[in-house]
Amino acid sequence: MSARPTWAKWVTRISLLIGIVALVITIKNLGLDTIAEQFRLIGWWWFAVIALEIAITSMDATAIRCFMSPESDRIKLRSTLLAQLAGRSINAVTPGGNLGEVVKSSVLTEHVSQSRAVATILLYNVVSFSVELLVVAVAAPFLALLVPMPSGLTWLFLIAGAACLVISIGIYAFVRRGMLSSLARLALRLRLISKARHARWDGKLRAIDDKVRLVAGARTRDRVLGIALVTLSRLTSMTLSLMVFHAIGGELTLGFIAGYTVGGFVVYMVSTLVPMGLGVSEGGFAGLVKALGGDWRKGATMVLARRVTLVLYAATGLVLMTVNETVKRARARQRTAEQKLPVTVPDSGV
Repeated sequence: MSARPTWAKWVTRISLLIGIVALVITIKNLGLDTIAEQFRLIGWWWFAVIALEIAITSMDATAIRCFMSPESDRIKLRSTLLAQLAGRSINAVTPGGNLGEVVKSSVLTEHVSQSRAVATILLYNVVSFSVELLVVAVAAPFLALLVPMPSGLTWLFLIAGAACLVISIGIYAFVRRGMLSSLARLALRLRLISKARHARWDGKLRAIDDKVRLVAGARTRDRVLGIALVTLSRLTSMTLSLMVFHAIGGELTLGFIAGYTVGGFVVYMVSTLVPMGLGVSEGGFAGLVKALGGDWRKGATMVLARRVTLVLYAATGLVLMTVNETVKRARARQRTAEQKLPVTVPDSGV
């Protein structure tokens, strides 16, 4: 196990504090009455919700460990589970949904190098986004063919699906070329960074790019398994949302599922700009469900029910991460105290 960098310790501690404050604010905004009402509304379906959430986190954590290849043997699955749980918990209650990715990297640096940790989380996010784009690319033609709409709107969805496919392929090519190095060169051309800074960064960025690609010794089978697990995780997450919609009395049809897949992705991207998408998600999904011919109130209720799930998830993740950090600090203080103890030389009897 490698020594954890100082920056990683402080990033984790500060992020935990931010996450806890954001969680308290979120619960206050939601209201305990609303949370209790959603529990009552979903009823016994909560057992299925919990099972799927555990499955999603487990698949994501295993994928992260696969993406760490060839250094995946240095870290146990429970450590990547903790990293994923903590990172997703913080993402759920903070704007932008990016702070948690830094936390994941900071947790992983205890087991692997900084460049490997950053490359692992970067690859995980690139694959996740690409999979989501591909799902939209597949769902858009179904939406255009199954849901009655004006011909202009039909062509718009077909073009959107094709665009998502092209973007996902472009992301793959960008990663193969060296994503961070290419961005740094672009920033240099635009004079956003100086030549001296680019020279300082170039080696580190290339090291991360090589680890994201298969250049740095990653096993192909691990990479394929990681991509498969992320894909299954995203499909399971979508299934979870649709299951919640069914639990509150919503009607599921093939056209609705296709429409939810395409429109839900857009609403999700916009809603990440505010903590837990408060207000944005309710309005967006209410409008989406209404446009698909359903009861708009069930769209808003589905968001509330899913948000209660994320609140519980975030609370669990933040508590476990806080306990883990507390234990580590206690052990560190104990080691420091033991090192300061005087060394006693046994009496030889002479």
